[in-house]
Amino acid sequence: MLSSSVTKWISSVLTLTSPSNNVNQTPLVSPTVKFPWIQSFASIGDSYSAGLGSGHRLDWLCSRYTHSYPNILHISLLGTNPNRNHTFLACSGATSTEILATQVPALPSNLDLLTISAGGNDVGLTGILSACIYQFYMAAEDACAEAIDQARARIANETELYHNTSLLVDAAKQKMNPQHGSIYYTGYATFFGADDEACDNVTWAIWKDVEWEKQYLTRDLRGKLNDMVRSVNSILAQAVEDAGSGVHFIDYDAEIRQLRGRYCETGVVEPAPNRAGLAFYEWATVDQGENSTALLNQTGDAVPRFSFQGKIASEVEKTVELHPDWEIEHGMGFVDKEKEKKGTGGGVGGEGWLGDEVHWLLPDSYKRVFHLRPMGHEVIARMVVKDLKKRSVGQGPEVEEL
Repeated sequence: MLSSSVTKWISSVLTLTSPSNNVNQTPLVSPTVKFPWIQSFASIGDSYSAGLGSGHRLDWLCSRYTHSYPNILHISLLGTNPNRNHTFLACSGATSTEILATQVPALPSNLDLLTISAGGNDVGLTGILSACIYQFYMAAEDACAEAIDQARARIANETELYHNTSLLVDAAKQKMNPQHGSIYYTGYATFFGADDEACDNVTWAIWKDVEWEKQYLTRDLRGKLNDMVRSVNSILAQAVEDAGSGVHFIDYDAEIRQLRGRYCETGVVEPAPNRAGLAFYEWATVDQGENSTALLNQTGDAVPRFSFQGKIASEVEKTVELHPDWEIEHGMGFVDKEKEKKGTGGGVGGEGWLGDEVHWLLPDSYKRVFHLRPMGHEVIARMVVKDLKKRSVGQGPEVEEL
């Protein structure tokens, strides 16, 4: 979880001034000014930048949250600067091409600092989680292998991930202060400990008593998924390096691994959704101060169909429509079939669609699976500040030790 000082700052000073994509927060009242040269700060990217599920929700459409690493930077770790603005445009579900098309044009010019997170959706993260882990929609016996193969192909194809990342970074550079503007591109962390076979008999497939073969968290599967994340990071890091000066890559995987923050760490009996040090959300994780009843026993509101959680919702609805008799595995929540029935018979489309929304039929806690908890976001924010300190010589007073 976040340090007590950061949590206090976030809870006490956060003020929304606009319901639009440009989310501005009231700066700190602390007298410390760590980076006076950072007056125009912005954040673009996917759900990892938006901070899906981490803290309190700032907006519905893009699922930006208070304990996202961009918000932690602005509210606390960058220090007080009454002249600093934060343009927060990151959006759950966005690919790098979508970020290039919709978020970059909305950025102000002459930025001093910009953070970016993108690439996971380009390689099909949601499809892999569905086919290989939760099996929200059981399409075929070999769906997991096919999803991994497709991701590997996208990673290896230089016209896709590397190319799209390079285009995104090049466009973002045009928005930066030409003297000292800095871009921090953040990668991803591996999800699993894979040092032993302790999780080999664990399955997180949600449907019980079905004819399809369930996926298990075998050491082989965990290793393949970890390798995929490392490959993504490698491509992103190369694109950032090739972009030249002023662009820096933040690889926090080793930090999360050192903290034993992944699923299936040695000695952990899964599921362990609330264990100390877990950096990612499991389906039943409840952070300190959260309403466990609302998270675990209620389905919550509808979700944007283009978002990470919207893609999961559509998979679940397809399953319910095709297999109305299927039930959720004991201990893994429930599926609200009555909501689905009301949707299909009450003016909503045949698949539960209403405009750009889709019904959410699972417990609310599932919306943020495989995303970072506040502790993980604080790790990223502190790594950004540490690097800023190293590179800020001559641009203002030195940053105090974190």
